[in-house]
Amino acid sequence: MNRGVALACLLAGCGSDDPCARSKGSCVTVQVTSPTIARIDQLQLDVLYGTYHSTVADPATRPVALPAQAAVELALPGTLDVSIDAAGLLGGTLLGEGTGKLSLMEGEHASLDIVLVAQPPCVAGSRYCGGDKVAGDPSTVYECVANTVPKAHGVCPGACVVRTATDDECAAVGGPCTNGGVYCGGDKLAGDPASLYTCNAGSGTFLMACANGCVVNPAPSKDACR
Repeated sequence: MNRGVALACLLAGCGSDDPCARSKGSCVTVQVTSPTIARIDQLQLDVLYGTYHSTVADPATRPVALPAQAAVELALPGTLDVSIDAAGLLGGTLLGEGTGKLSLMEGEHASLDIVLVAQPPCVAGSRYCGGDKVAGDPSTVYECVANTVPKAHGVCPGACVVRTATDDECAAVGGPCTNGGVYCGGDKLAGDPASLYTCNAGSGTFLMACANGCVVNPAPSKDACR
């Protein structure tokens, strides 16, 4: 999934009232503000749309006062929902996170306002629904990454369920699963949308994580890693 995203210009270096002005393709101007954070020296963005996912970062040469802007160019095939999660750092310390979502057409220029706020501590390597200790879309599963923007694992086909003792996960939709069949989390069995599971008596047994995302295939084909 790690393709189709580029930062065209960043923070104070855009040199234009419209950071997307020079872009000939799909482009989102991300407007970053915060009620509590005055300056950042790095902006990290986690971008998810369709089957594409990428995490990009801008290390500024000096601290930049908020509000600030960044232009995000997208290789957009048609019209898709685009989710962008942002993290602002200063001196290597994560100060706040924020999220935004919009529908964008191929070749369209648009703007997205993201507000950075401090989040409750999350456990690195654990998975959370957006809004549960990580900024993000409530229907998307994210991985907590130490001192950086959370990494999107994928949008749940149904609801994202907050768990208290285990990782958050996608609820099962479209079931029941076929015993011995292989499924992405959320497709007929609960789990991580970026992992494969084997159906065992109606529930999933973890099979493997998919580095580039998991593809739901129509029956009788098995789901598979991308």
